Amino acid sequence: MSSMTHTLTIKGLRRRQVVALAERANLLGMTPERYLKHLVEEDLAISQEAKTTTFDELMGLGGKVDEAEIDRLVEAAKARRRRH
Repeated sequence: MSSMTHTLTIKGLRRRQVVALAERANLLGMTPERYLKHLVEEDLAISQEAKTTTFDELMGLGGKVDEAEIDRLVEAAKARRRRH
């Protein structure tokens, strides 16, 4: 494992977003940098899990999802999205 550290600069965040990020990190007992690292690591882990997990497992239905149920779930999600 390399002892080299990497720095990431993020441009485009508004000042209030940076302040909110720092406040959230503080509430969690982290530095803003550690909080961002945590979020990235968590997102990448979720993405990897989604690639290796079946739809049935993700839904927690133990293989009981049929095509009609999937269609219903998609339509419900679309309806929620349109309301926002």
